[in-house]
Amino acid sequence: MSTRRDTRMTIRTAAAALVISHSPAELTVKQVAQAAGVFPNQVTHHFGSKDRLYVDAAFARFLRDTSRLPRAARSARTPEAFATAIARTALSMPSLTAVVSSLTLARNNEELKGVVSGYLRLLLSRSEHFLGEHIASRGWTAQHGVQRAAKTFWTSIFGTALVHQAGWVGTYEDVDIAAGLSLRADG
Repeated sequence: MSTRRDTRMTIRTAAAALVISHSPAELTVKQVAQAAGVFPNQVTHHFGSKDRLYVDAAFARFLRDTSRLPRAARSARTPEAFATAIARTALSMPSLTAVVSSLTLARNNEELKGVVSGYLRLLLSRSEHFLGEHIASRGWTAQHGVQRAAKTFWTSIFGTALVHQAGWVGTYEDVDIAAGLSLRADG
């Protein structure tokens, strides 16, 4: 027998697959319900609104996609190569567009602001941990501290994706997000 938590997870997983190819306006509760094998009223029962589901699904997928960052950084031998590798990887994550759309959804919605804020705190906490451990193991430092470097990095990633979605004709390579990390090798 399926539990409430299982049903919620099934719905979120189905929606996480759909947010990659659907904007918030394009995604419907009916599509999510069909993909999850549940009734549409179960979707709204568990998430309250389509927008709340979109935010939850986008961030769930995005947080999963961030597991690519340590793999991308593994072979980097210099702070510059490390920063470039994680910036390129972050900008190429399939869920980035959905997360930026989620940030936009939350702009005028107090409930969603709280949800997004919680996910961003989790993202930054994980990022600070990853960045701190990685640079310490290499004997590197972050010029303005790990916490600030993580915030600057993700703000730059989200901003670059947003202007790209808004029609910016440049490419991601035109923005040097890697420089924002301000990492250096000591010694």
